[in-house]
Amino acid sequence: MIENYKGWDITLNWDNKDYLERNISENYFFNKKEKWIGVNLNGAKIYGSSLKEIRHIIDYPGLHKK
Repeated sequence: MIENYKGWDITLNWDNKDYLERNISENYFFNKKEKWIGVNLNGAKIYGSSLKEIRHIIDYPGLHKK
């Protein structure tokens, strides 16, 4: 975990085992839009290309597609 922001655990997605279990191609694995992952206490996940973007999605969820 890199940071806990308003109840969301935010971390880099590179070493996430869940990501590796998806059996996806290497090109998709390095998708920059999913570089960061945020997980709340209910298990909901959000993905973003930067820590700043993840914080923005948490602060303004209505502005982002689910």
